[in-house]
Amino acid sequence: MNRHSKKNRKTLRYILIIITLLIIIFSWKTYSIIFRTNISLPESTYDFTIPSQSTLNSVSTKLSDEVSVRNIHDFTLLAQFLNLDSHIYPGLYTLHDNMSNKDIILLFRSGKRKSVRLQIPFSRFARDIIQDIAPLIEAKYDDLMKLLTTESYIDSLGFSRYTIISMFLQDTYFFHWNTSAREFFERMNKEHHIFWNTERLQKAQKIGLTPTEVTTLASIVEQETNQNIEKPRIAGVYLNRLRINMPLQADPTVKYAIGDFELKRIRSKHTAIDSRYNTYKYTGLPPGPICTPSKTSIDAVLNYETHSYLYFCAKPDYSGLHAFAKNYPEHLRNARKYQRWLNQEGY
Repeated sequence: MNRHSKKNRKTLRYILIIITLLIIIFSWKTYSIIFRTNISLPESTYDFTIPSQSTLNSVSTKLSDEVSVRNIHDFTLLAQFLNLDSHIYPGLYTLHDNMSNKDIILLFRSGKRKSVRLQIPFSRFARDIIQDIAPLIEAKYDDLMKLLTTESYIDSLGFSRYTIISMFLQDTYFFHWNTSAREFFERMNKEHHIFWNTERLQKAQKIGLTPTEVTTLASIVEQETNQNIEKPRIAGVYLNRLRINMPLQADPTVKYAIGDFELKRIRSKHTAIDSRYNTYKYTGLPPGPICTPSKTSIDAVLNYETHSYLYFCAKPDYSGLHAFAKNYPEHLRNARKYQRWLNQEGY
């Protein structure tokens, strides 16, 4: 074998070694990009949101801003290769510690979004509901409030600025995080119509009230007692008063009218306030609900107790129960007992 042949064989061997090394390096780099852990979380999971109209670049930037990413360029490179830009589904995703790029990208491509649990709580004003739920979904507080205060829009839903709070029923609901302001209102309106099924509508019609009026009365019942067993009886008292055009004289409506919900005693200076919510001054129901009543309170009105009581007064104890009366002299005796007890308790 001549010297030239030996040199060629040596060169070929070097070339093969280099190719092999390049293949190993390329394979390792490819493996690293696809399978190696690329994120590190302070806890085992992290809720990551992808806003509507997101692009691959915005997702990559948001990811690197919010969690510890070892190599964001590797993530972007693989995401481009797997065409993530054309398969971005906005929403809330749960990231797990030590996920690989492949795991993250396949999660985002799958659209397996986590639901958001929204609880409509007891509230006195619709704006308080908006304030509670706005941080939990994509819809901005200002956008939600704009719809809430746009009379033409709430009118299209079947409510007014006084009655819109009756659309929100106390309950727990599940939403996609990427819910818009309009989608939120439409969902609440849908839930309202589901609750007001044929049976409840027929009961309301039999009483002679609309669903909104039933909710308004239920909101008063809700504020009068936290004892569910008494709610149908208290509802019956107010319905008896409505039938004879007697003022409801409901203390919770006076508190609502003056904006002081901590009042322990309603005095003449309070009942003299000129407000449509003052049921001492104006007969009939107030313009709208004074809170979001529980479904139990709404059903208590629909299934009210039939009786002859026209009055009720809190019992002189901390039971939360009431003494009921059919006439004013009897009610006065109950009221004096309660007032003496308040004095003794220092109210």
